Amino acid sequence: MSKADKYIQEHTKALKESNGKEYFMWITPDQARRAVEIAREEIYEWLKEYVYIYTDDLYLEGLIRDLKQAIKDE
Repeated sequence: MSKADKYIQEHTKALKESNGKEYFMWITPDQARRAVEIAREEIYEWLKEYVYIYTDDLYLEGLIRDLKQAIKDE
């Protein structure tokens, strides 16, 4: 399970009906944004771990910088 998945699971709330059954599950918009931030951090960590094997530090730093900018521009 990824860190983002774990965060979502830990912060998901359920409304319950009087008979104890779950009515629906939800997280707040701020929690959803945080889960996305965690997922992005995982991508950067993965890149640092696996792309480093095939390239140099300068290229990797540029790749991560460009990826962050592309996500910000989205």
